[in-house]
Amino acid sequence: ECGEMELFFEKRFDKLAMTDAPPPPNDGSVKKFYYDELFVKSSSSPKISSIKAALEGAPAAVGSSHKWEGADVDIAMTLHQIGQIHRRSLRYAAALSAYNASLRGMKEVLGNRHANIAAILGNIGNLYMELGDYDEAFQIYQEVLGIETLHLGLSHPEVAVTLHNIATIECSRGNFSEGVSLYKQVVDMQKIRFGPQHITVAVTLSCLADANEKLGNVDGAIRTYEEALQIRKNVLGKSHIDVGRILHKLGRLAASRNDYRLANVYIMKAAEIYADNKLKPDHPFLREMARDMADIQAGLAFSGCKGIAV
Repeated sequence: ECGEMELFFEKRFDKLAMTDAPPPPNDGSVKKFYYDELFVKSSSSPKISSIKAALEGAPAAVGSSHKWEGADVDIAMTLHQIGQIHRRSLRYAAALSAYNASLRGMKEVLGNRHANIAAILGNIGNLYMELGDYDEAFQIYQEVLGIETLHLGLSHPEVAVTLHNIATIECSRGNFSEGVSLYKQVVDMQKIRFGPQHITVAVTLSCLADANEKLGNVDGAIRTYEEALQIRKNVLGKSHIDVGRILHKLGRLAASRNDYRLANVYIMKAAEIYADNKLKPDHPFLREMARDMADIQAGLAFSGCKGIAV
């Protein structure tokens, strides 16, 4: 449905944009989108009047002084969905333009601190995360967090999601101590809200384990991965690819502290799960597995141990 809605909007806007828009510049300047002119203060211009008329399904008179009666929440919500579609298709500039248009419309009607504003800002933050602009994403998520805690309180699942995103940014910027602290806070919130065996708890535990590993806290990483492993086994089944992936990481961590016998147990179980899931020979997991198994076997040979059959 969203796709059909987007096509409906784009066909109308493309026709309007081509009638009175100058040819695109060849000087490398930033591309402009028709979304950029929606819900702007100068909305009484003939072009904006034409766009409003197109949205309403009515013809617009040339030179009409028609003005927006006020931002339309339905249109703003539709623009948000259009932004989502553009983002999923990796059209990031168009997505940001549509998101910002939606944001302007929502703010005009609902104010700057409405819960809908947080939803749009959150997806803008996600976009910047995907682009690797962590500083911009961090600032936006902080704004989202302020709005969410105002409306939802400190223990709401959406607040936990935003804190999780902020923790991910901190780790991406190399601030692993801050990331660990935030991930622990999110895990506590998720356990209270969903119970200790919920899959979202396992997801955050895996992120926490990775951050601990980056800090050099191998024992803490192993303990956390083990907890995440049990949840994933219970929820997803013992042969799920995610279970194999955690076993693989545990094998690598055990090898890093020279516990090659334990590393071999983990890595062989992971290999069985990869085989059960019929990964293609050139899959990156299998390439990593071949390298790690060779390292572990070399470690076993050097230490005089034999691999443990599983």
